[in-house]
Amino acid sequence: PGDAFLAARGFRDVLTLTYARLDLADLDLDHVRRVAEQPRPGYHLTAWAGVVPADLAETYAASRRAMDDMPMGDTDYGTVVWDVERLVAAAETIEKRGDSLHTVAAVDLSNGTIVGFSELVLPAGGEGDGQHYGTAVLPEHRGHGLALRMKAEAVLHAHSLYPGIALLTDTAEDNAPMRRVNDRLGYRPTHRAVEYQLGL
Repeated sequence: PGDAFLAARGFRDVLTLTYARLDLADLDLDHVRRVAEQPRPGYHLTAWAGVVPADLAETYAASRRAMDDMPMGDTDYGTVVWDVERLVAAAETIEKRGDSLHTVAAVDLSNGTIVGFSELVLPAGGEGDGQHYGTAVLPEHRGHGLALRMKAEAVLHAHSLYPGIALLTDTAEDNAPMRRVNDRLGYRPTHRAVEYQLGL
């Protein structure tokens, strides 16, 4: 009925999302550790909780353009411009509601700049599910397995704190590389959702 209602009113089917879940109690810990430990020549990983450290803030804000070409079907959200002020406000909002933001970032050893990131929000006190936010790598640094390694590190961090919770993620159906990352780490699809858009 929802499909028919929207189609009759001019809405277009623009995006299909696949939702997936990883129960940490069933995690293949050795496998995820092996993934996280794979060497990535030319890069190293760093991580922080909450607001990005001041010495990384500018380069982290610059790395956010990695999300600009993320496969999102025909959805038009416009372009989101991230600066340090917006990053800090987002992290503080998560903290104020009682949750915790954990970010893993990939750093280019040749110049010390952040070239990718993976964000994970964990529930207050480990009550509830964790939720992956953005995971992305700048176009010029893709193909080195950085997204897989960053997400693996985030999973290991969550497991070290709350081994009984589950982590949730959603990925555009046409984002095959990220769906492969989720599959490698043991995420299992739970359902799909279709987004519609109306051009005004």
